[in-house]
Amino acid sequence: MRIGVGDIGNECIGFLLQILPQGPLRFIQFWVSNKMEKPDMVFNGHDGYDAVVVGSGYGGSVAACRLSMAGVKVCLVEKGQKWEAKDFPTNSFNIISALRLESQNLGVSFGPKDALFQVYEQNDSLAAMACGVGGGSLVNAGVMVPTPVRTRRSSKWPKEWETDWDSCEASAATMMTIQSVPLQFPIAKIMKQIDVGEVEHMVQDSIKLGINFDIEDSSSRLPKHQNMDTCIGCGNCLAGCPYNAKNSTDKNYLASAIQACALQLGILEEAD
Repeated sequence: MRIGVGDIGNECIGFLLQILPQGPLRFIQFWVSNKMEKPDMVFNGHDGYDAVVVGSGYGGSVAACRLSMAGVKVCLVEKGQKWEAKDFPTNSFNIISALRLESQNLGVSFGPKDALFQVYEQNDSLAAMACGVGGGSLVNAGVMVPTPVRTRRSSKWPKEWETDWDSCEASAATMMTIQSVPLQFPIAKIMKQIDVGEVEHMVQDSIKLGINFDIEDSSSRLPKHQNMDTCIGCGNCLAGCPYNAKNSTDKNYLASAIQACALQLGILEEAD
């Protein structure tokens, strides 16, 4: 049995004790304690964790960080490796070698199990994801835009959420250290020539990125645990930033949790 947490919710060990039979629970405990990179981690003089989070993307890293800030002892388990800036692919050949494809329809698979890019096909479904400490934040553009008002008006959202919506967005923006794009890249210049007011306004004013452009006094804004370099505009964001300029979750939420001495990160040596 395998329990995926990450973006779909996080369960603590106490809750698992109540809902799972003893067999699967023993497997989960073995998985955590025997596949850890540092299985001898000790919290406050004794072994053990209050919560286990599976996955280190946006969902898992935020959950691990907030639990850690609340004093909860967290074990975060990640299938992928810790990627350094120098290890990200920067050309087509390297990108192909950093890809794993599994197709149940064709009965084939190729690529390393800890590849940065993972693509799975089953029946009529296709899923693409990133594999590494930081999850999808490693291979996206770091774009952060406020939730549109028309979206927040939907009756599907719990009414209680509206009270803290702005403060939560502000907290996320601070953690991701978002910055305005300091110059117009070619695509922005083209869109400006289209002369569509709404699009131009969006491009000019709304889009901010979790990328260090080193123009908004980033030295004072970046947390002490972050050591980031400056974006050079290479456009390699979606394959991982090779210049250590993108504020992926391993540099903020996870780093904050580890700094609080309440998080142990484990890298799975093997996962089915």
